[in-house]
Amino acid sequence: MLRIVLLLIASALPVAAQDPEPLGAAEFEILVEGRTLTYGMQGTEPYGIEHYHPDRRVTWAWAGSTECLSGRWYEEGPSDDPAICFVYDDDPSSPQCWQVYQEGERLRAVFLGGDESVLYEIGEAPDGLVCGGVGA
Repeated sequence: MLRIVLLLIASALPVAAQDPEPLGAAEFEILVEGRTLTYGMQGTEPYGIEHYHPDRRVTWAWAGSTECLSGRWYEEGPSDDPAICFVYDDDPSSPQCWQVYQEGERLRAVFLGGDESVLYEIGEAPDGLVCGGVGA
């Protein structure tokens, strides 16, 4: 009987290791503040780029655009199942919430707005973000 219990526990361990917990605000902030990250939906095709300023402020631009949106981010939800929500100045009443996971050295974000889109960090822009021809 003990052998069966040990086998069941051992077989469950790899599953738990493959299913990371979503990041809370403190962990997310440490990973992103001061960085400019490029995200893609699948593969390496850029979807958008975001710069993470101090005080949980952000600047977002769609891939290939110099039109930028300023906003802020915050944590929402219970501590064991947190979401990172973004509110942009163009629509402050409509937060966009994601569960963010660290996978190796990169981030994966799952949208919680119904369609469950997934964005993957595909790189860092060392030169920052260009908005309207001016760096952010």
